[in-house]
Amino acid sequence: MELIRKGQSLKIVFLKYLITVGIGLVCAIILAILTFTAFYNVGLIIPANHTENLILKSKQEISNAKEFNEALIPNGARYIFLSPNGEMIKTNMDDTIQLKARNFHNREEISTPSSSFIEFKRSDGYVVINYSVEPHYNNDWMEKHFPSINLLLSFLLIIFCFISAFVVTLIWTKRITRQLSPMLEASDKIANQELDFDIGSSNIREFNDVLNSLGKMKIALSDSLRENWIQEENKRSQISALTHDLKTPVSIVQGNAELLKATELTNEQKEYVTYIIKNSTRISDYTKSLMEMNNSNKLDSLNLKKVKVSEITERVSAIAREITLIHDRTISKSINFEDADIIIDMQLFERVIQNIFSNAIQYSPDKSNIDLLIITTDKILSISVIDEGPGFSNEDLMRGTEQFYRGDKSRHSATNYGLGLYNSSKIMLLHNGRIILENNTDKPGARVILELPLL
Repeated sequence: MELIRKGQSLKIVFLKYLITVGIGLVCAIILAILTFTAFYNVGLIIPANHTENLILKSKQEISNAKEFNEALIPNGARYIFLSPNGEMIKTNMDDTIQLKARNFHNREEISTPSSSFIEFKRSDGYVVINYSVEPHYNNDWMEKHFPSINLLLSFLLIIFCFISAFVVTLIWTKRITRQLSPMLEASDKIANQELDFDIGSSNIREFNDVLNSLGKMKIALSDSLRENWIQEENKRSQISALTHDLKTPVSIVQGNAELLKATELTNEQKEYVTYIIKNSTRISDYTKSLMEMNNSNKLDSLNLKKVKVSEITERVSAIAREITLIHDRTISKSINFEDADIIIDMQLFERVIQNIFSNAIQYSPDKSNIDLLIITTDKILSISVIDEGPGFSNEDLMRGTEQFYRGDKSRHSATNYGLGLYNSSKIMLLHNGRIILENNTDKPGARVILELPLL
Protein backbone atom coordinates (compact mmCIF):
# COMPACT_ATOMS: atom_id res chain seq x y z
CA MET A 1 0.00 0.00 0.00
CA GLU A 2 1.44 3.37 -1.05
CA LEU A 3 2.20 5.86 1.68
CA ILE A 4 0.65 9.28 1.04
CA ARG A 5 2.76 12.16 2.26
CA LYS A 6 2.58 15.81 1.36
CA GLY A 7 5.53 18.13 1.01
CA GLN A 8 6.95 20.98 -0.96
CA SER A 9 8.65 20.51 -4.29
CA LEU A 10 12.42 20.64 -4.70
CA LYS A 11 11.90 23.65 -6.98
CA ILE A 12 10.38 25.56 -4.08
CA VAL A 13 13.19 24.42 -1.80
CA PHE A 14 15.91 25.66 -4.18
CA LEU A 15 13.98 28.90 -4.79
CA LYS A 16 13.88 29.48 -1.03
CA TYR A 17 17.59 28.75 -0.89
CA LEU A 18 18.33 31.33 -3.62
CA ILE A 19 16.13 33.91 -1.88
CA THR A 20 17.95 33.23 1.41
CA VAL A 21 21.31 33.62 -0.33
CA GLY A 22 20.12 36.90 -1.86
CA ILE A 23 18.95 38.22 1.51
CA GLY A 24 22.25 37.13 3.03
CA LEU A 25 24.21 39.01 0.35
CA VAL A 26 22.16 42.17 0.92
CA CYS A 27 22.83 41.89 4.65
CA ALA A 28 26.54 41.35 3.89
CA ILE A 29 26.64 44.54 1.75
CA ILE A 30 24.89 46.57 4.47
CA LEU A 31 27.22 45.16 7.12
CA ALA A 32 30.29 45.97 4.99
CA ILE A 33 29.13 49.58 4.52
CA LEU A 34 28.35 49.93 8.23
CA THR A 35 31.79 48.54 9.13
CA PHE A 36 33.47 50.93 6.69
CA THR A 37 31.49 53.86 8.15
CA ALA A 38 32.34 52.76 11.68
CA PHE A 39 36.03 52.90 10.79
CA TYR A 40 35.54 56.58 9.92
CA ASN A 41 33.42 57.35 12.97
CA VAL A 42 35.87 55.89 15.50
CA GLY A 43 38.83 57.58 13.84
CA LEU A 44 40.55 54.50 12.42
CA ILE A 45 40.36 56.10 8.95
CA ILE A 46 41.41 59.68 8.33
CA PRO A 47 39.39 61.41 5.55
CA ALA A 48 41.13 62.75 2.45
CA ASN A 49 40.60 66.42 3.44
CA HIS A 50 41.57 65.98 7.07
CA THR A 51 45.13 67.30 6.70
CA GLU A 52 43.97 70.16 4.45
CA ASN A 53 41.41 71.25 7.05
CA LEU A 54 44.08 71.28 9.76
CA ILE A 55 46.35 73.39 7.54
CA LEU A 56 43.59 75.88 6.74
CA LYS A 57 42.70 76.04 10.42
CA SER A 58 46.29 77.07 11.20
CA LYS A 59 46.53 79.42 8.22
CA GLN A 60 46.50 82.67 10.15
CA GLU A 61 49.05 81.48 12.67
CA ILE A 62 51.37 80.14 9.98
CA SER A 63 51.12 83.40 7.98
CA ASN A 64 51.26 85.97 10.79
CA ALA A 65 53.53 84.39 13.40
CA LYS A 66 56.57 86.62 14.10
CA GLU A 67 58.81 83.61 13.68
CA PHE A 68 58.01 80.52 11.59
CA ASN A 69 56.92 77.65 13.90
CA GLU A 70 57.13 74.25 12.29
CA ALA A 71 54.95 72.84 15.09
CA LEU A 72 52.00 74.51 13.34
CA ILE A 73 52.44 72.12 10.38
CA PRO A 74 50.11 69.06 10.87
CA ASN A 75 51.56 65.58 11.16
CA GLY A 76 51.92 63.90 7.81
CA ALA A 77 52.40 67.19 5.94
CA ARG A 78 55.78 68.34 4.56
CA TYR A 79 56.89 71.95 4.27
CA ILE A 80 59.60 74.21 2.87
CA PHE A 81 60.22 77.73 4.23
CA LEU A 82 61.61 80.04 1.51
CA SER A 83 63.08 83.52 1.82
CA PRO A 84 61.54 86.38 -0.23
CA ASN A 85 64.16 85.79 -2.93
CA GLY A 86 63.43 82.01 -3.03
CA GLU A 87 66.26 80.64 -0.93
CA MET A 88 65.48 77.64 1.29
CA ILE A 89 65.55 78.49 4.99
CA LYS A 90 64.06 75.34 6.55
CA THR A 91 62.39 72.14 5.29
CA ASN A 92 61.50 68.52 6.03
CA MET A 93 61.00 67.61 2.36
CA ASP A 94 63.19 65.31 0.34
CA ASP A 95 64.86 66.61 -2.82
CA THR A 96 62.14 65.42 -5.18
CA ILE A 97 59.33 67.07 -3.23
CA GLN A 98 61.47 70.23 -2.79
CA LEU A 99 61.78 70.54 -6.56
CA LYS A 100 58.04 70.18 -7.00
CA ALA A 101 57.42 72.71 -4.19
CA ARG A 102 59.72 75.28 -5.85
CA ASN A 103 57.96 74.72 -9.17
CA PHE A 104 54.61 75.25 -7.41
CA HIS A 105 56.01 78.45 -5.87
CA ASN A 106 57.04 79.59 -9.35
CA ARG A 107 53.60 78.56 -10.68
CA GLU A 108 55.11 75.74 -12.73
CA GLU A 109 53.70 72.74 -10.70
CA ILE A 110 50.06 71.90 -10.04
CA SER A 111 48.46 69.58 -7.51
CA THR A 112 47.69 65.91 -8.35
CA PRO A 113 44.73 63.72 -7.25
CA SER A 114 46.88 62.11 -4.59
CA SER A 115 49.05 65.02 -3.48
CA SER A 116 48.48 68.79 -3.24
CA PHE A 117 50.44 71.98 -2.45
CA ILE A 118 49.39 75.12 -0.64
CA GLU A 119 51.43 78.32 -0.15
CA PHE A 120 51.24 80.91 2.59
CA LYS A 121 52.94 84.32 2.26
CA ARG A 122 54.70 85.58 5.33
CA SER A 123 56.45 88.85 6.03
CA ASP A 124 59.77 87.04 6.04
CA GLY A 125 59.17 84.70 3.12
CA TYR A 126 56.94 81.93 1.89
CA VAL A 127 55.80 78.59 3.33
CA VAL A 128 54.91 75.86 0.80
CA ILE A 129 53.17 72.83 2.31
CA ASN A 130 52.70 69.44 0.61
CA TYR A 131 49.98 67.09 1.92
CA SER A 132 48.15 63.98 0.82
CA VAL A 133 44.57 64.20 -0.42
CA GLU A 134 43.85 60.48 0.00
CA PRO A 135 42.20 58.84 3.01
CA HIS A 136 44.52 56.73 5.14
CA TYR A 137 44.61 54.77 8.38
CA ASN A 138 45.26 56.51 11.64
CA ASN A 139 47.31 53.51 12.82
CA ASP A 140 50.72 52.74 11.35
CA TRP A 141 50.24 48.97 11.72
CA MET A 142 46.90 49.13 9.87
CA GLU A 143 48.49 51.31 7.21
CA LYS A 144 51.12 48.63 6.67
CA HIS A 145 49.00 45.45 6.81
CA PHE A 146 45.49 46.48 5.77
CA PRO A 147 44.44 47.00 2.13
CA SER A 148 44.37 50.57 0.88
CA ILE A 149 41.35 52.66 1.81
CA ASN A 150 40.18 52.65 -1.80
CA LEU A 151 40.11 48.80 -1.75
CA LEU A 152 38.85 48.41 1.83
CA LEU A 153 35.14 48.58 0.99
CA SER A 154 35.56 46.03 -1.83
CA PHE A 155 37.56 43.80 0.49
CA LEU A 156 34.89 44.02 3.20
CA LEU A 157 32.18 43.25 0.64
CA ILE A 158 34.00 40.12 -0.53
CA ILE A 159 34.64 38.90 3.05
CA PHE A 160 31.10 39.46 4.30
CA CYS A 161 29.50 38.05 1.13
CA PHE A 162 31.62 34.92 1.42
CA ILE A 163 30.74 34.50 5.12
CA SER A 164 27.06 35.07 4.35
CA ALA A 165 27.02 32.52 1.51
CA PHE A 166 28.91 29.98 3.65
CA VAL A 167 26.58 30.36 6.65
CA VAL A 168 23.43 30.20 4.49
CA THR A 169 24.73 27.12 2.65
CA LEU A 170 25.66 25.44 5.96
CA ILE A 171 22.17 26.07 7.36
CA TRP A 172 20.46 24.70 4.25
CA THR A 173 22.83 21.72 4.14
CA LYS A 174 21.73 20.77 7.65
CA ARG A 175 18.09 21.19 6.65
CA ILE A 176 18.47 19.00 3.55
CA THR A 177 20.45 16.43 5.58
CA ARG A 178 17.60 16.20 8.09
CA GLN A 179 15.18 15.59 5.23
CA LEU A 180 17.52 12.95 3.79
CA SER A 181 17.99 11.09 7.08
CA PRO A 182 14.75 9.01 6.79
CA MET A 183 15.90 7.80 3.35
CA LEU A 184 19.41 6.94 4.57
CA GLU A 185 18.07 5.18 7.65
CA ALA A 186 15.53 3.19 5.64
CA SER A 187 18.08 2.17 2.98
CA ASP A 188 20.60 1.04 5.63
CA LYS A 189 18.01 -1.06 7.44
CA ILE A 190 16.76 -2.63 4.20
CA ALA A 191 20.36 -3.37 3.16
CA ASN A 192 20.89 -5.16 6.49
CA GLN A 193 17.50 -6.91 6.16
CA GLU A 194 16.21 -5.21 9.32
CA LEU A 195 12.67 -4.89 8.05
CA ASP A 196 10.72 -4.42 11.26
CA PHE A 197 10.60 -0.60 11.24
CA ASP A 198 8.37 2.26 10.13
CA ILE A 199 9.36 4.37 7.15
CA GLY A 200 9.85 8.01 8.17
CA SER A 201 8.66 11.06 6.27
CA SER A 202 10.14 14.23 4.79
CA ASN A 203 8.94 17.74 4.05
CA ILE A 204 10.13 17.44 0.44
CA ARG A 205 7.76 15.85 -2.04
CA GLU A 206 10.43 14.13 -4.17
CA PHE A 207 12.06 12.63 -1.07
CA ASN A 208 8.67 11.27 -0.01
CA ASP A 209 8.33 9.62 -3.42
CA VAL A 210 11.63 7.82 -2.78
CA LEU A 211 10.45 6.88 0.74
CA ASN A 212 7.25 5.46 -0.76
CA SER A 213 9.38 3.33 -3.10
CA LEU A 214 11.55 2.19 -0.20
CA GLY A 215 8.41 1.27 1.74
CA LYS A 216 7.21 -0.88 -1.16
CA MET A 217 10.66 -2.43 -1.43
CA LYS A 218 10.68 -3.21 2.30
CA ILE A 219 7.29 -4.92 2.09
CA ALA A 220 8.27 -6.88 -1.03
CA LEU A 221 11.61 -7.93 0.50
CA SER A 222 9.92 -8.93 3.75
CA ASP A 223 7.39 -11.07 1.87
CA SER A 224 10.16 -12.61 -0.25
CA LEU A 225 12.34 -13.42 2.77
CA ARG A 226 9.41 -14.88 4.64
CA GLU A 227 8.49 -17.04 1.65
CA ASN A 228 12.11 -18.17 1.19
CA TRP A 229 12.38 -18.97 4.89
CA ILE A 230 9.20 -21.06 4.76
CA GLN A 231 10.49 -22.89 1.69
CA GLU A 232 13.87 -23.53 3.32
CA GLU A 233 12.21 -24.80 6.49
CA ASN A 234 9.97 -27.08 4.45
CA LYS A 235 12.98 -28.32 2.50
CA ARG A 236 14.96 -29.02 5.67
CA SER A 237 11.98 -30.78 7.21
CA GLN A 238 11.59 -32.93 4.12
CA ILE A 239 15.30 -33.75 4.05
CA SER A 240 15.26 -34.61 7.75
CA ALA A 241 12.21 -36.86 7.28
CA LEU A 242 13.75 -38.49 4.21
CA THR A 243 17.10 -39.18 5.87
CA HIS A 244 15.34 -40.53 8.93
CA ASP A 245 13.20 -42.82 6.80
CA LEU A 246 16.26 -43.99 4.86
CA LYS A 247 18.12 -45.15 7.96
CA THR A 248 15.70 -47.98 8.73
CA PRO A 249 15.72 -49.76 5.32
CA VAL A 250 19.46 -49.24 4.96
CA SER A 251 20.03 -50.75 8.42
CA ILE A 252 17.81 -53.71 7.48
CA VAL A 253 19.73 -54.26 4.24
CA GLN A 254 23.06 -54.07 6.06
CA GLY A 255 21.91 -56.37 8.86
CA ASN A 256 20.54 -59.00 6.50
CA ALA A 257 23.63 -58.76 4.34
CA GLU A 258 25.83 -59.38 7.37
CA LEU A 259 23.64 -62.37 8.37
CA LEU A 260 23.74 -63.68 4.83
CA LYS A 261 27.51 -63.33 4.77
CA ALA A 262 27.75 -65.57 7.86
CA THR A 263 26.06 -68.47 6.02
CA GLU A 264 27.67 -70.89 3.62
CA LEU A 265 27.92 -69.15 0.26
CA THR A 266 29.64 -69.70 -3.00
CA ASN A 267 32.43 -67.39 -3.95
CA GLU A 268 30.18 -65.60 -6.39
CA GLN A 269 27.50 -65.14 -3.72
CA LYS A 270 30.06 -63.85 -1.25
CA GLU A 271 31.15 -61.32 -3.83
CA TYR A 272 27.55 -60.15 -4.33
CA VAL A 273 27.03 -59.86 -0.58
CA THR A 274 30.23 -57.84 -0.27
CA TYR A 275 28.89 -55.46 -2.94
CA ILE A 276 25.63 -55.12 -1.00
CA ILE A 277 27.39 -54.37 2.28
CA LYS A 278 29.82 -51.96 0.65
CA ASN A 279 27.17 -49.95 -1.18
CA SER A 280 24.68 -49.97 1.71
CA THR A 281 27.48 -48.56 3.87
CA ARG A 282 28.05 -45.93 1.21
CA ILE A 283 24.33 -45.06 1.23
CA SER A 284 24.52 -44.77 5.03
CA ASP A 285 27.50 -42.40 4.71
CA TYR A 286 25.65 -40.32 2.10
CA THR A 287 22.69 -40.12 4.45
CA LYS A 288 24.90 -38.90 7.29
CA SER A 289 26.44 -36.31 4.97
CA LEU A 290 22.99 -35.13 3.92
CA MET A 291 21.96 -34.77 7.56
CA GLU A 292 25.16 -32.87 8.33
CA MET A 293 24.59 -30.51 5.42
CA ASN A 294 20.98 -29.98 6.49
CA ASN A 295 22.08 -29.18 10.04
CA SER A 296 24.74 -26.76 8.80
CA ASN A 297 21.99 -24.48 7.51
CA LYS A 298 20.67 -24.12 11.06
CA LEU A 299 23.78 -22.46 12.48
CA ASP A 300 22.29 -18.97 12.45
CA SER A 301 21.11 -18.77 16.06
CA LEU A 302 23.10 -19.07 19.27
CA ASN A 303 22.27 -19.99 22.83
CA LEU A 304 24.97 -17.82 24.39
CA LYS A 305 25.99 -18.03 28.03
CA LYS A 306 28.86 -16.66 30.10
CA VAL A 307 31.28 -19.51 30.76
CA LYS A 308 34.66 -19.64 32.53
CA VAL A 309 37.74 -20.62 30.54
CA SER A 310 38.42 -23.35 33.09
CA GLU A 311 35.06 -24.97 32.32
CA ILE A 312 35.75 -24.83 28.58
CA THR A 313 39.21 -26.31 29.15
CA GLU A 314 37.80 -29.22 31.14
CA ARG A 315 35.18 -29.95 28.48
CA VAL A 316 37.70 -29.78 25.62
CA SER A 317 40.08 -32.07 27.49
CA ALA A 318 37.28 -34.57 28.19
CA ILE A 319 36.20 -34.69 24.52
CA ALA A 320 39.82 -35.06 23.39
CA ARG A 321 40.41 -37.91 25.86
CA GLU A 322 37.25 -39.77 24.77
CA ILE A 323 37.94 -39.50 21.04
CA THR A 324 41.64 -40.41 21.19
CA LEU A 325 40.95 -43.36 23.54
CA ILE A 326 38.34 -44.85 21.22
CA HIS A 327 40.60 -44.53 18.15
CA ASP A 328 43.81 -45.82 19.74
CA ARG A 329 45.67 -42.47 19.80
CA THR A 330 47.65 -40.84 22.58
CA ILE A 331 47.23 -37.23 23.59
CA SER A 332 49.71 -34.68 24.97
CA LYS A 333 48.33 -31.59 26.64
CA SER A 334 49.89 -28.19 27.35
CA ILE A 335 47.50 -25.87 29.19
CA ASN A 336 48.27 -22.36 30.47
CA PHE A 337 45.33 -19.98 30.75
CA GLU A 338 43.85 -17.05 32.61
CA ASP A 339 40.48 -18.01 34.05
CA ALA A 340 38.47 -15.26 32.34
CA ASP A 341 34.90 -15.29 31.01
CA ILE A 342 33.71 -16.10 27.50
CA ILE A 343 30.29 -15.66 25.94
CA ILE A 344 29.75 -18.99 24.17
CA ASP A 345 27.24 -21.58 23.00
CA MET A 346 28.83 -24.67 24.52
CA GLN A 347 26.77 -27.15 22.53
CA LEU A 348 27.87 -25.66 19.21
CA PHE A 349 31.44 -25.26 20.38
CA GLU A 350 31.59 -28.94 21.36
CA ARG A 351 30.64 -29.76 17.75
CA VAL A 352 33.67 -27.74 16.63
CA ILE A 353 36.00 -29.63 19.00
CA GLN A 354 34.58 -32.98 17.87
CA ASN A 355 35.07 -32.04 14.20
CA ILE A 356 38.65 -30.89 14.72
CA PHE A 357 39.65 -34.03 16.66
CA SER A 358 37.81 -36.30 14.22
CA ASN A 359 39.84 -34.78 11.39
CA ALA A 360 43.05 -35.19 13.36
CA ILE A 361 42.20 -38.87 14.03
CA GLN A 362 41.24 -39.49 10.40
CA TYR A 363 44.47 -38.05 8.94
CA SER A 364 47.00 -39.31 11.51
CA PRO A 365 48.64 -42.76 11.63
CA ASP A 366 47.47 -45.42 14.06
CA LYS A 367 48.95 -45.20 17.58
CA SER A 368 50.27 -41.69 16.81
CA ASN A 369 50.11 -38.75 19.19
CA ILE A 370 47.86 -35.69 19.08
CA ASP A 371 48.92 -32.47 20.84
CA LEU A 372 46.38 -30.22 22.55
CA LEU A 373 47.54 -26.67 23.43
CA ILE A 374 45.28 -24.28 25.37
CA ILE A 375 46.53 -20.76 26.21
CA THR A 376 45.14 -17.25 26.79
CA THR A 377 46.96 -14.18 25.45
CA ASP A 378 45.86 -10.62 24.67
CA LYS A 379 42.20 -11.24 25.51
CA ILE A 380 42.15 -14.33 23.25
CA LEU A 381 41.56 -17.98 24.13
CA SER A 382 43.61 -20.10 21.74
CA ILE A 383 43.07 -23.87 21.34
CA SER A 384 45.46 -25.74 19.04
CA VAL A 385 45.13 -29.35 17.85
CA ILE A 386 48.23 -30.83 16.17
CA ASP A 387 48.30 -34.25 14.48
CA GLU A 388 51.16 -36.30 12.96
CA GLY A 389 49.58 -36.79 9.55
CA PRO A 390 50.72 -35.55 6.12
CA GLY A 391 49.69 -31.94 6.84
CA PHE A 392 47.78 -29.51 4.66
CA SER A 393 48.54 -28.80 1.02
CA ASN A 394 48.77 -25.20 -0.18
CA GLU A 395 45.25 -25.49 -1.59
CA ASP A 396 44.01 -26.93 1.73
CA LEU A 397 45.39 -23.90 3.59
CA MET A 398 43.52 -21.52 1.30
CA ARG A 399 40.26 -23.42 0.83
CA GLY A 400 40.05 -25.78 3.78
CA THR A 401 37.02 -24.05 5.35
CA GLU A 402 35.00 -23.84 2.13
CA GLN A 403 31.78 -25.83 1.92
CA PHE A 404 32.19 -29.20 0.11
CA TYR A 405 35.94 -28.72 -0.31
CA ARG A 406 37.54 -32.16 0.09
CA GLY A 407 41.24 -31.38 -0.41
CA ASP A 408 43.81 -33.47 -2.23
CA LYS A 409 44.11 -37.24 -1.98
CA SER A 410 46.51 -37.09 0.95
CA ARG A 411 43.89 -35.54 3.25
CA HIS A 412 40.49 -36.85 2.19
CA SER A 413 38.65 -40.11 2.16
CA ALA A 414 35.45 -41.40 0.66
CA THR A 415 33.58 -40.38 3.82
CA ASN A 416 34.84 -36.80 3.79
CA TYR A 417 32.32 -34.42 2.20
CA GLY A 418 33.93 -31.07 3.01
CA LEU A 419 31.49 -30.02 5.75
CA GLY A 420 33.38 -30.45 9.04
CA LEU A 421 35.78 -27.51 8.78
CA TYR A 422 33.13 -25.42 6.99
CA ASN A 423 30.66 -25.87 9.85
CA SER A 424 33.40 -25.29 12.42
CA SER A 425 34.42 -22.05 10.72
CA LYS A 426 30.83 -20.89 10.56
CA ILE A 427 30.32 -21.57 14.29
CA MET A 428 33.55 -19.71 15.16
CA LEU A 429 32.43 -16.68 13.14
CA LEU A 430 29.13 -16.66 15.01
CA HIS A 431 31.22 -16.34 18.21
CA ASN A 432 33.34 -13.49 16.71
CA GLY A 433 36.22 -15.94 16.62
CA ARG A 434 38.14 -17.65 13.84
CA ILE A 435 39.72 -20.91 12.77
CA ILE A 436 43.30 -21.00 11.45
CA LEU A 437 44.80 -23.81 9.37
CA GLU A 438 48.57 -24.28 9.46
CA ASN A 439 51.22 -26.92 9.00
CA ASN A 440 53.22 -27.79 12.09
CA THR A 441 56.76 -26.41 12.05
CA ASP A 442 58.36 -28.72 14.63
CA LYS A 443 57.36 -32.01 13.02
CA PRO A 444 55.16 -33.30 10.16
CA GLY A 445 51.48 -32.78 10.72
CA ALA A 446 48.62 -30.29 10.55
CA ARG A 447 47.80 -27.62 13.12
CA VAL A 448 44.26 -26.29 13.59
CA ILE A 449 43.92 -23.23 15.84
CA LEU A 450 40.64 -21.99 17.33
CA GLU A 451 40.57 -18.42 18.67
CA LEU A 452 37.78 -16.93 20.79
CA PRO A 453 37.64 -13.41 22.34
CA LEU A 454 37.67 -13.14 26.12
CA LEU A 455 35.53 -10.65 28.02
